[in-house]
Amino acid sequence: MGMYEKFRLDGKVAVVTGGGRGIGRGIALAFAECGADVVVVARRQADVDAVAAEFAERVQRGLGISADVMDWTAIPKVLDRVVDEFGQLDIMVNNAGGNLDRQMHALPEISLEKFDEQLSLNMKTKFWGSQQAAKRMTNGGRIINIISIAAHSPSPGFGVYSAANMGMISMTRTLATELAPQKITVNCLAPGLIVTDMLMETMNLEREQAEGMFGAQIPLGRTGTPEDCAAAAVFFASPAAEWTTGQFIDVAGGQ
Repeated sequence: MGMYEKFRLDGKVAVVTGGGRGIGRGIALAFAECGADVVVVARRQADVDAVAAEFAERVQRGLGISADVMDWTAIPKVLDRVVDEFGQLDIMVNNAGGNLDRQMHALPEISLEKFDEQLSLNMKTKFWGSQQAAKRMTNGGRIINIISIAAHSPSPGFGVYSAANMGMISMTRTLATELAPQKITVNCLAPGLIVTDMLMETMNLEREQAEGMFGAQIPLGRTGTPEDCAAAAVFFASPAAEWTTGQFIDVAGGQ
């Protein structure tokens, strides 16, 4: 196999949670472009239907499933459906996360209920997706956890989110070791400042405002795009990364 072919995903079946918009959508479309059949999972049916329709333009099979990753019965049902309809599961991208209420919560004031919600959304769902995917990967596989560079630094207003992301780095390393005998790799991808709908809603900014404000903080001079993240995800998912596991990579413009 030549080097170019090592970055292809032909014959693979991938699932991307939070795949209806933003970074998840970018990863899902990149996987399809590289030859994979892709299932996107998100809460809004219209969003996943729109992404699934784009797969056809890339001559790949695709499916959009509306499901809430915080419904602990949902992901096992989704993955069983994927195996039933596509015959296998090769790649799992645990991308869904963020903040449900689009609000910042400082640690001195955050309620226990909101604390638990943030941990569940940004850590427990990714653990659950990883565990359930591994049970269904019968011929090796790739698990990719999408976190954030917030894991590395103080994050006023996002302290629990930051802690959950750091926890996912540790959990990814342990999962990588425990799943290695099954030829399953587990890695983290940590985006920097990507101007998504969620970011704009949380910060109450328009796109141009956000790109100008945050781009000035980044050594490479601009905010990121879902496609920037998708390129790294393709690497982790591809045969080129078969000897790379337990790692995390920042896609953050040098921030």
